[in-house]
Amino acid sequence: MFEDELKKYENELKNFKFPKTSEMPTVDLYMDQVIEYTKSFFKIIELGEQKELVTPSMINNYVKNGIIPSPKGKKYSRRHIAYIIAVFYLKQILSLDEVKALIDHQIKQNDESGAYRYFCESLESEFSNCCNHHYNEIINDSTSTYENFSLKYSARGIANKIYAQHIIDLQKKFNN
Repeated sequence: MFEDELKKYENELKNFKFPKTSEMPTVDLYMDQVIEYTKSFFKIIELGEQKELVTPSMINNYVKNGIIPSPKGKKYSRRHIAYIIAVFYLKQILSLDEVKALIDHQIKQNDESGAYRYFCESLESEFSNCCNHHYNEIINDSTSTYENFSLKYSARGIANKIYAQHIIDLQKKFNN
């Protein structure tokens, strides 16, 4: 039962695709429409009883803090949707200040569209990689348990978070 559920989830994770900007709605959306549209892109994160993963107050806070551009006449474009999706995932491990710095650095290197595309490709690849690592570790270490895997992946996440934060801090230091 446990392994069946895990395999089902891993299959979802491996096959998860973010929307390309060209696949997003061509008309601008109001806040409630943005929240409804983006829900499906957050469904792979299960946060217990929490029903709303993105709320109007969160989006307003992102705008107020300059993390995403202001909407035009209370309407959000494809550009805004891409920002909302990226911010949602990045804030799982980074502070909002770090998210803003990371996005700003990516946009300087690319443009908004290129930065979003690179973000999506990178995260989709990592979703697949973590599932593939799991199977390789099971094959290579028959004494491993799922409890050990959850700790190992948590430790890996912490290490990657700390490393990413250091890189962001260095970029701030040397790009200012």
